[in-house]
Amino acid sequence: MNWDAIGAVGEIVGAFAVVVSIAYLSIQIRSSTKATKASAGFEAAHSWAMTNEWIIGLDSELKKKIAESYQSGYTWSDFTPEERLNISITNRALFQKLEGQYFLMKYDFLDGGIWQKRSKWAASLIAQPFYKEWWKQEKLQHIYSDEFIHEIESVENFEMQVAGIEDGDT
Repeated sequence: MNWDAIGAVGEIVGAFAVVVSIAYLSIQIRSSTKATKASAGFEAAHSWAMTNEWIIGLDSELKKKIAESYQSGYTWSDFTPEERLNISITNRALFQKLEGQYFLMKYDFLDGGIWQKRSKWAASLIAQPFYKEWWKQEKLQHIYSDEFIHEIESVENFEMQVAGIEDGDT
């Protein structure tokens, strides 16, 4: 064997090693992406659960007021300024978590199905009389990104919900 033949064999082996390395790297990246998405889904659910657990631990009177605010017959003026503040801060925490979940979904780290359910919940909440005013006040505070606000307000049937028209799915 001459040196040219040995060099050619070495180049072929080297090229094969590069292809194998790229294939291995591709598999590892895909696996890492799946793990990241699974972790984001878990964290999204866990943060929601932690908020629910926190609400359960609240003062009974505040829990009662939060429950009343979810009922369609109550409006912003049915609550004292202190009650409105307490309810607002509680729901602000949920909406800030939702905004984080929106951006996870946007950048493909959170399953779209999770986001779809959460955004429909948010849209149906702000369609209720008390929360129409709450949402209006929240937007004036410049807490949420314009993109997130647009996303929540563009959820299917949002306009009908705000107008008070029942679609049978809310």
